[in-house]
Amino acid sequence: MPSKEKVTPKKWNKLSKPSVLFDDGDYSVIWGNYENSSKKSLGVRWNGQGENLGYPNQMGHPLWFVEPDFLAKPILLELFYQVSRNNSLGNLANIQQALSEI
Repeated sequence: MPSKEKVTPKKWNKLSKPSVLFDDGDYSVIWGNYENSSKKSLGVRWNGQGENLGYPNQMGHPLWFVEPDFLAKPILLELFYQVSRNNSLGNLANIQQALSEI
């Protein structure tokens, strides 16, 4: 199971590394600029277990899925709720920053 740190977000802007918002071991969420867009996006992935690459993956490489814009705010609000209840699941400040940038 690749951790969020080992899933290289190649299509995410290298100048501003995506910030990790949430990671419960099974599901991870990042926030950053996808494919050099000036607008930030929400990236998500299921991490998998053992040798499983999780989802999404392509040709043996784990990837991040970009959530559609209309889903970003509801997901961020739920992440805020979950992390406020258990701060070991993510970074509340990063989630607040993402909410302010929508």
